Amino acid sequence: MKDHIEVRSSLIEPIYPQNEPNQPIDLGQLAVQIDDNGTARGGMVDVRMSFVPDKRLQFIVKDPSIGLKFVNSGDQVEKLTLTDSGVVFDVLCASANISSTGDSGATLLPKRSPLTVTAPSNAISSVTFHLFNLPDFSGPDDYVILSGEPPAQGWTRGGRVVLRADGWAITVAATDRTRTTSEALKAQGGYALTHMGQIAREDGSTFSSEQLDDLLICLHYFFSFAMGRWAGLALPIGFDADGNKVYEQWGMRMTAEGSWQACSWFDLHHGEFLSQVFPGFISLWKNPLWHDPLASAIYWYLGACDRGVGIGVDTGLVLAQTALELLAWNYCVKDRKMVSERAFEPRGLSAADKLRLLASSLAVPKEVPTALSTLHGTPQSGKKWADGMEAVTSIRNSIVHPGKPGAYSGPQYYEACNLSLWYIDLVLLHLCGHGGNYANRLTMRCSGEVELVPWAAMAGR
Repeated sequence: MKDHIEVRSSLIEPIYPQNEPNQPIDLGQLAVQIDDNGTARGGMVDVRMSFVPDKRLQFIVKDPSIGLKFVNSGDQVEKLTLTDSGVVFDVLCASANISSTGDSGATLLPKRSPLTVTAPSNAISSVTFHLFNLPDFSGPDDYVILSGEPPAQGWTRGGRVVLRADGWAITVAATDRTRTTSEALKAQGGYALTHMGQIAREDGSTFSSEQLDDLLICLHYFFSFAMGRWAGLALPIGFDADGNKVYEQWGMRMTAEGSWQACSWFDLHHGEFLSQVFPGFISLWKNPLWHDPLASAIYWYLGACDRGVGIGVDTGLVLAQTALELLAWNYCVKDRKMVSERAFEPRGLSAADKLRLLASSLAVPKEVPTALSTLHGTPQSGKKWADGMEAVTSIRNSIVHPGKPGAYSGPQYYEACNLSLWYIDLVLLHLCGHGGNYANRLTMRCSGEVELVPWAAMAGR
């Protein structure tokens, strides 16, 4: 690893460290005001991010001049103003009490999260952000963390990737605790700080909080698409050219609990996949025709990937086909205008034909992959499926349409759901312009085993 960056500690140090999974993160103390029927009650509150039993942003009131208001008035919702920035938001009083010594206190929960706690700025020069529950990935841009002194000097690898697109330079890097934290996360679940990130413009220019907000949402959806689960992007802090804090956001976006399990096109031994796909993803994100459909498709896709309590592969199949039909509509009708809107209305194309049109246009294989043994069997109709599109739509229809022939086997539901997710992987990767390798979720593969996307393989690359 001679050509890699060598450091003595984390490449990007956490601004708000967490030593173990689910440990609350102290965000500091600040002055606030609460409107009391036209009278402003001011004081200090402690702010923290809590993860157990639920992840939430908490404002801890210990100042009697504020706390007594909640204890005595019985009010549940108040407007809270951050004195320094003038930011105003609603808070819910989750708990209030008076101690044996007569002191009062309360725990206030913002009604929205994440919460930007600084005034708008046009002078942001760099941003540091925190990432929770990402896997310990590796790739060609990894860095080296040195320990000890020669000749007994040791080193460990730190995963790192740099995303460059649309004038942005975004670095994501493991910390010196990522490996041990990931193991602890596997053992106990919950939420743990695993990686750090930095954002800047490639030309060194400044940018606005509005531009940053959109980029952060884009990154949240991109990392989530890559992981096949909601990714934990949180706590971004922006600085001006002189190092002054001019932007800060508290709370955590939607994040899947626990450690990452391989369930997407991303392979943890190929961190470079992120840098290869991101330019096309942000291009789609910034396209007005694709922004909302892309976000919606990923929302349904992640719901289909989820295997939480009460969410089975039958539900996943319904959600996945919702995403596929949305992508087919937007690509075939709105973007490429291959057919009229009437073709996607009732009495128009069948669901299978809509997906065939999408797949054919993007060189996504339509035949049932040989790895899916139960879908190669004979369905209730007595004849084999014409292709994968017929298989997934027929099995899905048996779930959502009463009276449709059903009673498919559990393995068939599983394979149909997995096949639908594979189609989404490929469709979105092609729309992002990706022509390299990816992890095929349908094959019994070892970690690190990847293959060319079908359109590149067919082109003889």
